[in-house]
This record gives sequence, C-alpha cells and structure tokens, in this order.
Amino acid sequence: MDELILRTLVLQFDGRVVEIFGGPNNDVIRYHVALLKEPQAGPPSRKGRSMVTIGSSSFYIDDDEMRLLRPFLDKLAEAIRAAR
Repeated sequence: MDELILRTLVLQFDGRVVEIFGGPNNDVIRYHVALLKEPQAGPPSRKGRSMVTIGSSSFYIDDDEMRLLRPFLDKLAEAIRAAR
C-alpha cells in the first residue's frame, strides 16, 4: 500500500482503492479506480499553491508538497487507465 502524509491530508492507495483522509470537511473519502477520471493538478498560483482534484474531492497543495504528491498522482492515473 502506498501512503503519503502531507500537512493536512493523508492519501492511501492499494492499487484499486484510493482513500483521502482530512479533506476540506475532515472526511474520509474512498474511490475505486474503475469509477474515477484521472486526477487533475492545476498550475501553481502566485502563492505557489496548486489545486488538485481526485474524483469529486479538490484541495490545495503547496509547491513543496506537490513534489511529493506528483509520483502518487502518476501511479493513481496509471491504475485508472489500466482499469478501463
């Protein structure tokens, strides 16, 4: 299982299900890759924060965290493509 701990989020991915802990409402959200579109990461704002969307969950990530998140998003996108 892949796990990524960021300042305000924890993401886990077991190859089929991605879980997001600590989103905007401190909810736990689960998505199966077969039901997801590929994650989206917007360009950084003037403050260096990028908006990331996984399923219907959107959150902002600082530039230093985005370097950690990018490989996780790539792995998730690859699993989504394989599930189609």
